Amino acid sequence: MSAGVPDLRSSDDPGAAVARFLAQYPPGRRAEALHVALQSLRARVEPDRVLACELGWEVHARGYWSQVRRADGRPYETEESYFRDVLGVTSWRTAYKRLAIGRMLTGFEAAERTLLRAAIVRVGLAKTAVVAPAIERCRQWKPWLELAGDLPTEALQTKVSAALEALPRGREASPPGERFRRTVLGAMPDIDSIELVEHFFTLGAEVVGTPHAVGIFLAGCRECLAEWEAQRSEGTGSAGSTRHGPAVCPRGQNDASEIDA
Repeated sequence: MSAGVPDLRSSDDPGAAVARFLAQYPPGRRAEALHVALQSLRARVEPDRVLACELGWEVHARGYWSQVRRADGRPYETEESYFRDVLGVTSWRTAYKRLAIGRMLTGFEAAERTLLRAAIVRVGLAKTAVVAPAIERCRQWKPWLELAGDLPTEALQTKVSAALEALPRGREASPPGERFRRTVLGAMPDIDSIELVEHFFTLGAEVVGTPHAVGIFLAGCRECLAEWEAQRSEGTGSAGSTRHGPAVCPRGQNDASEIDA
């Protein structure tokens, strides 16, 4: 019997195809049979999961989620509910990681993207999500995915963090406050929050007159605190909102279980 990974694709019930494959092995080789079957099933599923990351990023970037409907005809209330549904995930943070992989993929030309997808399939989405920021920053995916295949997740995250803090070869040092800005962005639980903070720093640079992220942050704190003090004095504040908009953490994003998932 061939030791290679079998093709378990079948026009009938997939379970029947797997059962026929397993039946080829004697009882004493059940462990080997299941191991090979699992490898084959992953080889079938993983390419589609990687492609879904890429398509999902386009849906987010172009706002297409608001233009489609659920199977019963109802609209999606939020982007979070859309991606929870179509990606089949329970955490918005998990959905964001998938979209981040898609964003990284779209940064490469089509021909190279095909090779990159295949490499991601071999490594898996979980570890690819760890190295995606480094790939985007360094524009080199082969060494990072090789590391992802060799290292445990914790060690991999340490290397990624070190690379993002290090001075990229051939580039000038980061501008003042850039490390603080990246730290704040890295702490955000979802794409909406990241875009909000990026807009804050972009607009703040124009209003405050400095690109220094710490200076922008301090100026924002001073203005915000002054307004909050006035609201408290007037009795117009509320626990979940301000006069300018909805709650700071909408859709339950301040729930620790969502942030840490």
